[in-house]
Amino acid sequence: MKKINVYINGEKKLISISSNLSDVLKNFEINANKIAIEINQKVVPKSLYKNTLIKNEDKIEIVQFIGGG
Repeated sequence: MKKINVYINGEKKLISISSNLSDVLKNFEINANKIAIEINQKVVPKSLYKNTLIKNEDKIEIVQFIGGG
């Protein structure tokens, strides 16, 4: 299967060419519950993760929410 280059939090990664955002989260074992994601500096709503195809050289930023007090 063909692979493409993407950057996740600044690190270059290889993923399958037809991956969507949900696939990326599964592949890297990231829990989608307490995160926010930007692709190329645009926030992606959770409702669109399955419909958001990842393209070569996309820059994906994943931010985890951490509770505190």
